[in-house]
Amino acid sequence: MVRTSPPERAPKEGTFAGFTSIKAVKAGLYTISLSSGAWVDLVQDGHALKPIAFSGATDCDGIRKTMKYELSDKPFVLQISGARDNSLSISILPAQ
Repeated sequence: MVRTSPPERAPKEGTFAGFTSIKAVKAGLYTISLSSGAWVDLVQDGHALKPIAFSGATDCDGIRKTMKYELSDKPFVLQISGARDNSLSISILPAQ
């Protein structure tokens, strides 16, 4: 069962939203990057997680926003809201 929650920040009218559920992940520090600006909420084990680091890239082609999260080995839901474009690329990688 996918458990989502309302976004922490109310999206502006005319923006896009979506979510994906990730079932398998090893516990550890992960970097989540977006190709364009949007609000990110990450929900794991019924709790909204706060990023432990954040960076807004305005001079990097293909990456607009990067966040780092400490994740357990449980499934999580990545919620995107407030996106100006109707599609964006998302990268979820172990932090180096």
